[in-house]
Amino acid sequence: MTHPLIHSSNNPIARPSTMRALQLQAINRLVEVQLPVPDPKPDEVLVRTVATTICTSDLNDIAHNPFGIPLPRVMGHEGAGVVAALGDGVTQFRVGERVAAHPVIPCRACENCRRGLGHLCSNLGHLGLDRDGTFAEFFCIRADRARRIAPAVEFAAAALLEPVAVCLEAVRRGRIQPGETVLVVGDGPFGLLIARLASRFEPSIVIVVGRHEFRLRQVPTAIAIHEKRTPDVPRAIREANGGRGVDVAILAAGSPSALELGMACLRARGRVVVFSAVQGTPSVDWFRLHTQELEILGACNDEDLLEAALERLADSELRLSSLVTHRFPFAQWPEAFALARDGHDRALKVALIFPETT
Repeated sequence: MTHPLIHSSNNPIARPSTMRALQLQAINRLVEVQLPVPDPKPDEVLVRTVATTICTSDLNDIAHNPFGIPLPRVMGHEGAGVVAALGDGVTQFRVGERVAAHPVIPCRACENCRRGLGHLCSNLGHLGLDRDGTFAEFFCIRADRARRIAPAVEFAAAALLEPVAVCLEAVRRGRIQPGETVLVVGDGPFGLLIARLASRFEPSIVIVVGRHEFRLRQVPTAIAIHEKRTPDVPRAIREANGGRGVDVAILAAGSPSALELGMACLRARGRVVVFSAVQGTPSVDWFRLHTQELEILGACNDEDLLEAALERLADSELRLSSLVTHRFPFAQWPEAFALARDGHDRALKVALIFPETT
């Protein structure tokens, strides 16, 4: 049918009345359902999804719902597609344009937003948390959180807009200088993204510590240390770095041992960036932090790095699209989620792909 409020210039756009979507109805109960296609609010665009990628946080939300998401909820927050409709007053996009969405939606009114720290908004909105997300044939996003994507960037790679942006935040928080040494703890998709992005800051060496041979091979310019096969990981890190500690350690693993390892491997005035939320109570050598003038820095979301992320996605040398190792038609979503959950020895990012025409 044709929706009377949906238009591009003078051309009405036809769209279906219902759509397929993946809805979390209870813990560990993700169900394919038919839902009405949403109407964009006055400041939103409606996107016809072409690709959406599965994030580790999606898997955690499905298994544990740690944020207390009101259920039922359409999940997913990494998505790209084609503008299908414009809310009233949206003028910066046209129907038919290729776009990617950033799922973090600052309120623009709280103290942190007024300070220019929208990524630390006290009333943060988020696709798949307080509003329906990208695991659907259509989703809405506030227009200022969408970006056009270059013709050369495929939709599955464009869905990585937010992962690239938040990883850039971690790298920038580390203040990497040319010639410095960088340690990345964790070989998941975010750890490998961080390792690749760090290379653009001209470090003398990047070391990645992980647990999966397949994943450790994905950053060939880095020195890989297999944690399970290395009796003394801190010693191996120092040996890889000429017997010295590293300047920057970035944690892409959320365990206390990851933080302890990062801290133990810093040289004087070194910096550890906590990118993954650390669960539990890590042991911190506060005396060494004091006497060596070490720094512990948080990195959460990103400080409006959308344009920088788009540049990295279009950078052919970084090959960020290769991090999407598997693409499944939407109908095969159970297999896609199983692989994302259990395939650490053969998969990184897994994408669900919708037909590009409806």
